[in-house]
Amino acid sequence: MFESERPDVYEAVYVGLVERLAGADIARAADDLGLALRGGEALVRLLGRGYLVGKEGVRADDGGKAAFTHRIVLAYYLLHGGRGEPAGRFVPYRELPGGADFARNLAQTVEGRLAGFFAGRLKDLAHAARALGGAQAAGEARADAAYEFTALPKLPLMITFYDADEDFPAEAKLFYDLLAPNFLDLECLAVLGLILVLELEAAAG
Repeated sequence: MFESERPDVYEAVYVGLVERLAGADIARAADDLGLALRGGEALVRLLGRGYLVGKEGVRADDGGKAAFTHRIVLAYYLLHGGRGEPAGRFVPYRELPGGADFARNLAQTVEGRLAGFFAGRLKDLAHAARALGGAQAAGEARADAAYEFTALPKLPLMITFYDADEDFPAEAKLFYDLLAPNFLDLECLAVLGLILVLELEAAAG
């Protein structure tokens, strides 16, 4: 997973991705993913915010700052060559092909962070989810809260949240569409989950 304390390393990763984007067929990738083109750049919405991905790199459509995690994931998203449609079935990360090896790390880094931040704050979680375009997930009545998000086009995510009580600490679970690896590699999918949690935290204030 990308580590925020080492931005120099990942900025170098991003530079390499920009070199690959320079030779990529952006129009074809955009067509495969169902994205609009604007002046040769693909317009991609990541949790509702627009980004432009082109041969010179990734930038926020609103002119604001784009975090290196977002830029790397978006560059990979265009370069991955994803096609088709999501399966419409959510599974935990460990059930994705090859996901078992990294599932424990993701549980601590992503799910544990989500649970800790929103423990006792269901109203804040609801507000943050709405701000990111989240919708209540059907069929998750046992959870205290459950939301689905369009993280990227054709890449939905779902979270379930069980608040703390006198016997158990808060618990959060992150789910991916079964065919998510068609659109991003496993590391980027893990980072996409982290981005969701960071954006929820920011939206909650």
